[in-house]
Amino acid sequence: MSRAVFTRAFALLLCLAASAAAQDASNAHAPQPSEVFQKAAETPADAPRAFEFELSGFSYHVSANGNGRREKGDSVRRFNLRLESGEEIAHVYFSKYEADLLLVCEAARGDAFVARLEQPSMRARWKQRVPAHDIRAARAGDSLYLAVKGFVARLDLRKGVFVWKHGDLFETREGQAYFGSFEVPSVAGDTVSFREAAVSPRPAKTIRVNRKTGQIIGN
Repeated sequence: MSRAVFTRAFALLLCLAASAAAQDASNAHAPQPSEVFQKAAETPADAPRAFEFELSGFSYHVSANGNGRREKGDSVRRFNLRLESGEEIAHVYFSKYEADLLLVCEAARGDAFVARLEQPSMRARWKQRVPAHDIRAARAGDSLYLAVKGFVARLDLRKGVFVWKHGDLFETREGQAYFGSFEVPSVAGDTVSFREAAVSPRPAKTIRVNRKTGQIIGN
């Protein structure tokens, strides 16, 4: 192999290595499949409304009134999500953070909440309200990115507080409502993208936010 050919080949390898490193860095903050919330199954319509799922070898049962239990063999641990008076749960989404259970619950009255339950005690470390339903959530590291109708936010999973949030995102142009609902948020580097769910007849829009500062950087 001539010196010129060797030099070009070596330069190409360096470029490929740099590109791979950049891609890895970009994906470092992207939610992995295990970090995306799953929807709990609802019990049959002829039974009292409840939601069931399995995670980390345990079976969970959450009633619409907020009472729940975790089971494994003969071991049963009960818990209560402490709903407000008259409140009922309409949907349950679940994931795992460190050793704890994360729940996103949509209420029948139209809002939602996120709760972190300590394992093995099942005591609530914190509970945070979200001002709308039809929620989409994705975890990246110690943060939970949330998108609901007209609202996007970053939640600190350690403390249960919002790092930043943007509400009142409804926008009407020529009779078309913008940001009525979203797809699951995605994270790439320092940018969080909140893309609208499919709309017609116009193209879906995307809000891009700096994940550190919360500043909207484009849509």
